Amino acid sequence: MNETKTNRKSPLIGVWNLANCVTWLGITAAVVAMYFALSGNPRIAMLLFLVSGLCDLFDGRVARMFKRTDVEKAFGIQLDSFADTVSFVVFPAVFLLTLTTSPWAVVLAILYILAGITRLCWFDITTDGDTKYFAGVPVTYMALVLPLAWIIVSKAAAAAAPAVTAAVLAVMGILYVLNIRVKKPGGVWYAVFGVLAIVLAVLLLVL
Repeated sequence: MNETKTNRKSPLIGVWNLANCVTWLGITAAVVAMYFALSGNPRIAMLLFLVSGLCDLFDGRVARMFKRTDVEKAFGIQLDSFADTVSFVVFPAVFLLTLTTSPWAVVLAILYILAGITRLCWFDITTDGDTKYFAGVPVTYMALVLPLAWIIVSKAAAAAAPAVTAAVLAVMGILYVLNIRVKKPGGVWYAVFGVLAIVLAVLLLVL
C-alpha cells in the first residue's frame, strides 16, 4: 500500500491504537528503568523492567481484541520488535554495565546485544512459519529470568551481583541463537507468566 495514501488523513505517521500504546508504555518503562539503574537504584529499575515485560505480554492480546488492517498489523509487528530490542536486549546490557565497567563486561554486553538482535531479526522473517514452536529462546523471557536472579543474588550474595548478572546474560544470549525448539506459550500460560511477574514485583518491594 502506498505510504502517502496510508497516512494522508493523519497529521502524524504511525498507527495510534490501544495495543500500540501498551507497547509504547513498555518501551517507556524500560527507558526509565535504565535511568534508575544508571542512578544507582537497581530495585526500582527491576520493577520497571517487570512492567515492561507485562506490557509485552499483553499488547498482542489487546491487539487481537480489535479488527485491524494489514497496515496496522504490520506496524504492530515492527513496533513490537523494536520494543523488544529496547526492553529485553538493551536494558539488560546497560544494567550489567551499571554493576561493572570492566572490559570483559563491555565485550559481554556487546555479544549479548548482537545475539538478541539476531534472535529478533530471525523471528521477524520466520514469524509465519511454525505456529507452535519458537526457534531459540525468545528475548522476552529475560523479563522473568533477570529479576529472579537479581532478587536471589541481592539477598544471598550482593557482591556477586556483577558475576551473576553476567552469567545470566551469557546463558540467555546463547539460548537466543541456539537452534532449539521452544514451545510457544498460549492460553493459561499468559496468566502464569503474568502472575510470576507480579510475584517477582512483590518480592522486590518487600524483601
